[in-house]
Amino acid sequence: AGTWFFWHETRPDDAFWILLSVLVATCPCALSLATPTALTCATSRMGNYGILLRKSHVFETLCKVNHLIVDKTGTLTHGDIVISKVETYSTFSKEQSLSIAAALESHANHPIARAFKVYTDQNVTVSDVENIIGSGIQGDYQGKQTKIGSAPFVLGEAKSAEPNSIYLSVDGVHIATFKYQDPIRKEANSFIERFQKEGIKVTLLTGDSQMNADSVASEIGIDKVVANAKPQDKLGYLKNADSADVTMMIGDGINDAPTLAGAHLSVAMGGGADVAKASADMVLLGDHLERILDARQLALQTRRIIRENLAWSLGYNLLILPLAVAGLVAPYFAVVGMSASSIIVVSNSLRLLKEQGK
Repeated sequence: AGTWFFWHETRPDDAFWILLSVLVATCPCALSLATPTALTCATSRMGNYGILLRKSHVFETLCKVNHLIVDKTGTLTHGDIVISKVETYSTFSKEQSLSIAAALESHANHPIARAFKVYTDQNVTVSDVENIIGSGIQGDYQGKQTKIGSAPFVLGEAKSAEPNSIYLSVDGVHIATFKYQDPIRKEANSFIERFQKEGIKVTLLTGDSQMNADSVASEIGIDKVVANAKPQDKLGYLKNADSADVTMMIGDGINDAPTLAGAHLSVAMGGGADVAKASADMVLLGDHLERILDARQLALQTRRIIRENLAWSLGYNLLILPLAVAGLVAPYFAVVGMSASSIIVVSNSLRLLKEQGK
């Protein structure tokens, strides 16, 4: 309006085309494309990485993460657990112990529970089953209370706990110990090392025993370990974290769901429980941890591209507007400049579709 009134008083014949140039020059096409085009391209790349985005803040928060919290079983380890040894301590045979354990574990979805599935016996059933998240499972077998789980839960004491072991009792009598194997993911060491090199704190937060947690932590280089954590303990740890921490939680189980929901950014393993995936901001479909590193680098690159787009579009408008107001830009030139500015922004965003390093 100011441009129109000035040139209408000064050079009435030129007022219209100068006003038209100003309107075209100030059209915010490039500015409005700066962020959406970059996010669209980055989201497409995330899909190529096998990462499903469920929340809109993922890219922004990935750039700010300074505290990584990881679960153990099914996250740092494969979660493809196999029972390697069975020790019996009563009149129950090895086969009976395994079938009772399988009947109880059929009511859980933990990776350890899945290891017992092959020992299922249709003739062995349990009733009144209760899943004590973070501890184990209890139920009624032939009128007797039966428990399977950690040493404190089953035996009532922690001192007799052994690494990578699950315990079974009937009527308070310890009848079997199941030893299992759960190999660590081959990429776990480099995954943790990369985060540590970037100055990001790493904590292993698990419901497993201190002994099992320390064994895995020492092998992959994690100093901070919180073990024997029930779901409420995990969430409590998250709430009591330093206020300056921007946390990223990676987990896969039902007991991780509250923590995943409470973290600033959460990642669920694709092979994990449905409730964990429903609580997470991202789902790692292929269970390849290194893809999270790729996602973080992509987020940093996306932020840089957005800043470049905004700088270009704002800079162009700041440059062209005074020239247009001064009557130095013809309408057709303003059209060309506006279109070129939009093309530059879109082309810059399309760089995100390229493989990094190429």
